[in-house]
Amino acid sequence: MPVNYSRFHQPFFRFFISLIVCLLVLIVGFYAISWQTAEGFNHEARQRLMLAQRQVNLTLDNGKRAASSVLAYVGDECDDALVQKLRQQVAVVPNVRTVNLAKGDNIYCTSLFGARNASLDLSDYSQGQLDLMPGNPVTPGHALIAYRLFKGDKSVVVGIDSYFLQNILDLLGTHTRLYLKIGSSWLDDQGEVSEGEITVPGLKVDSINTPYAYQISTFIAPHAHWRFILEYSLVSVIIFPFLGVLAGITTWLLLGRMGSPLAQMKSALLNHQFIPYLQPLVEGDNYAVIGAEALMRWQHPKVGMIPPDQFIPLAEQSGLIVPMTQMMMKQVSNYFAPRASQLPIGFHFSFNISASHCTDMGLLEDCKAFLAAFFDHPVLLVLELTERELICPNEITTRLFRELHKLGVLLAIDDFGTGHSSLSYVQQFEIDALKIDQSFIAKIGTDALSAHIVDNVIDLAKRLNLNIVAEGIETRKQAEYLRAFKLDYLQGYLFGRPQPMSEFAKQWLNQINPTAIPYSRKPRA
Repeated sequence: MPVNYSRFHQPFFRFFISLIVCLLVLIVGFYAISWQTAEGFNHEARQRLMLAQRQVNLTLDNGKRAASSVLAYVGDECDDALVQKLRQQVAVVPNVRTVNLAKGDNIYCTSLFGARNASLDLSDYSQGQLDLMPGNPVTPGHALIAYRLFKGDKSVVVGIDSYFLQNILDLLGTHTRLYLKIGSSWLDDQGEVSEGEITVPGLKVDSINTPYAYQISTFIAPHAHWRFILEYSLVSVIIFPFLGVLAGITTWLLLGRMGSPLAQMKSALLNHQFIPYLQPLVEGDNYAVIGAEALMRWQHPKVGMIPPDQFIPLAEQSGLIVPMTQMMMKQVSNYFAPRASQLPIGFHFSFNISASHCTDMGLLEDCKAFLAAFFDHPVLLVLELTERELICPNEITTRLFRELHKLGVLLAIDDFGTGHSSLSYVQQFEIDALKIDQSFIAKIGTDALSAHIVDNVIDLAKRLNLNIVAEGIETRKQAEYLRAFKLDYLQGYLFGRPQPMSEFAKQWLNQINPTAIPYSRKPRA
């Protein structure tokens, strides 16, 4: 949030003295809070290590149980009957992936391949018992643990899936990451195996008295225990910051007041500093420009252009987003209504709305005024429901959306799948379009999960007979991937960045396809 430069004529010592007073009170409590929190943090870390150790022991116990069941068969001929017994252990014992029999340094019978000859390097096994491997020929990219039970020169080597152990490290690594060490190898909570010592800054805390040849460790960074202040030093946390802030605020108020962020936004609203930037939206098949989304920017006279993520959340919380949106719609209609003849029939403008817009029928009147400005050359108005705040269905919202639909206004869900109750919006508010969030689009080609999400969202929208907009497209690779789905519309830097209305008109009005087909309200299946 930018500083209100109009108040910089106030003496500088106002801020300096207020800060000093606040810091003096906070410093008094610093050492007490630090010691109390550090003790609690260390205790909590050891508790997590104990829980992790217990779960790892249970997993290795399963491996030991499987190995014990077949140890007596080591030396027997590796026929079908013996292989079947090995495979039975894999089937019934949790977390066991393979069971192998060995004599000396030769593995001669396996549950996966039956009879075979493979070398068993005993030097790889910590205390002759455990070996942590980054993978094997069957699953080269998936870590596993080899547990060895031996009697004389007879050995049973059990391959244990690391997935469960990885989940243990992940679930219990809530505040500091946990690492499983076997020999010189380390397994982290992402399933990655590394060799040598881990260079993690902070105090190392290890598990103790493990019955198997492994160790679980965590590292407490010097600053990490401050995240536990609320949990372990609640009284001090309440008292000292409260007193410090109270002292600082009191000093500040006594010396003079500086404008709050909300006050700055109210001033910006009065001074018409919020302006629309338009980003083109194109058809999915031929990339012809068919509409534009109006994105809000704050043109601060001192700081310059301020991106929306620095002020939109506060605007929504305070309710200022409603008059700010009204200003946006008014600016767009004032600029483009005289130029409407240059737009194709049905050219659409979209604006973001939030829960604050849905508390009364004011939004309906704003939409009527916007569409009335384009009476001679009608355009299509699309309202994109943001999901940062939940829109609760009630009598007002039901009536509002019903009247908006009668007016011809279309509703779309912005950033679909990233916020509150996307599917419930579709059911309750008669949504006309879904906008696939750019976070999923950005990972196309690099993240298989995101690609599946995109595929499923597209499939859902088509089943519901909804318009589909993919936003955040920045590369041709992403555009080509989406082309196969025959989406209705695309949006992103690849086609055009947000720009002032004058620049948008100069660049795009003469290039817009006059016969482009706009958004439409599709009949529901």
